[in-house]
Amino acid sequence: MHANGDKKRKTVAVLFGGRSVEHEISIITGLQLIKAMDTVKYRPIPVYISPQGKWYSGDALLEKSFYRRMPASLSSVHEVTILPEPNIKGLTIRRPKTSDKAPYSMLNRASESVIHVDIFLPAFHGTYGEDGCIQGLLELADVPYTGCNVLASALGMSKYHAKKLVESHGIPVLPGVVVKRESIEADYGNHLDFLREQVLQHPGLESFPLFIKPLNLGSSIGVAKVRNIEEFNSAIVLALKYDVGAIVEPCLDDKMELNVSVIDDGEPKASVVEIPVSSSGDELTYEDKYLRGGSKKGDNTLAGMASLTRVIDPPDLPEELKTQAREYAVKAFKVLNCSGVSRIDFMLDKRTNVLYFNEINTIPGSFSFYLWMNCKPPHFYTEVITTILDRAEDTYARKTALAREIGFKALFK
Repeated sequence: MHANGDKKRKTVAVLFGGRSVEHEISIITGLQLIKAMDTVKYRPIPVYISPQGKWYSGDALLEKSFYRRMPASLSSVHEVTILPEPNIKGLTIRRPKTSDKAPYSMLNRASESVIHVDIFLPAFHGTYGEDGCIQGLLELADVPYTGCNVLASALGMSKYHAKKLVESHGIPVLPGVVVKRESIEADYGNHLDFLREQVLQHPGLESFPLFIKPLNLGSSIGVAKVRNIEEFNSAIVLALKYDVGAIVEPCLDDKMELNVSVIDDGEPKASVVEIPVSSSGDELTYEDKYLRGGSKKGDNTLAGMASLTRVIDPPDLPEELKTQAREYAVKAFKVLNCSGVSRIDFMLDKRTNVLYFNEINTIPGSFSFYLWMNCKPPHFYTEVITTILDRAEDTYARKTALAREIGFKALFK
C-alpha cells in the first residue's frame, strides 16, 4: 500500500509493545520516536504488538487514549504480521479493520494484502523484542532494520554474558552469580537454602547487602537490594517471577551510577555522561525512571526515561572519570558488536574510584535522546533517528551483497 504523495518518502514501521513486562515503556518509546521522526524523509507507521503477541497497525495507534480503550479500540486497526519470507518487504494484513469477525486468514487480493515497509525500527524493551527474537524474524524476512543484530541483542540482554564478555576485554565488572529458576522448583525450601549458601561462598558475595535482579530484564523491574537471609529469599522469588534466571551481585557501600549512550555513526561515538538520581538516595526504581517529573494530569506528553531526575555532564565530576566512562562505553559497544544506539550503565566505587560496567541497554528508553541533545554540538532526537535509519540501510546493503547460494552439489552426488 503506497499513497501517491508518499512515494518519495521511505516508509518506516515502528514496532513497539510486545510480550514483556516492559510493555508500556515500549509504547512510550515508540510513540516518542514517531513524533520526533523526520517526516520529510520518512513516513512512519505504528505497529503495536499486544501482550498476547498479536500485531496491529493503523493511525489510531498514534493516540495515547487508544491504549486506555483496549481491547475495544483494537477493532479500529488492521491485524498484521511479518512473514519470515524474503521478497514480501512489508507487513502482511491478517484481518482488515472493517471486518471485526473475519477469520485469521490472508486477504485474497495480493495487491491489497501487504503494507510496504522500507525499514523496520524495533522500539521494544525486554524479552521477545530486545533480546534477538524480533531481530531473528526480521533476518528471516530479509528486511532492513535498525539496531543490534540477533547475537548482539541476545548478548546485551543477558546481564551475566554481557559482563563476562566485556570483562574478557579489560573492562572491570563486579562479580555475579546466576540463579536459575529450575534450581529451586523441585524442592523450594531446601533448594533455596542450599543455593543461598553457595551464592554467599562466591568471592565478593560473602556478605550483605547484595543486589538481586532478573537476568534478562530492565526498567528496574524485579530488582531488590537485600540485607539479610529473609530478604534474599523473597528477592530471589520476586526476580524469578519475571524471568527464568536471576543474577546476584554485590552492593557497593558508597557508589554512584554513571550512564553513557553510544551511537553507531559509521564509527561508534559516545554521548555526554549522566548521573541518574533516585528519589530515595538509594537505588533507582521503576517509579524513578518513568513516573517522576512526567506528565501532569491532562497533559498528553510522553516523558518516558526523560522524566528521570538526572545530572547531565556533571561539572563536578572529574574529567578523567568522564573520559574513562566514555571510552569504556565505546569499547563495550564494539566488543558486543552493537549497532544503532545503546546506553551503557556503570557503577563507580567512590571509595576506590574504580568504574565498573554494570549493563548495556541495546534499545534504551527514549533512545537516550536527552543525552545526545546535551552534547556539543547537540545531536537532536530527529537526527538520532535519521542516523540509525541510515545505518540500517547501510548494514542491509552490505548483507545483500553476500553470496547466499552455491547450488545443489552434495544432494545429487
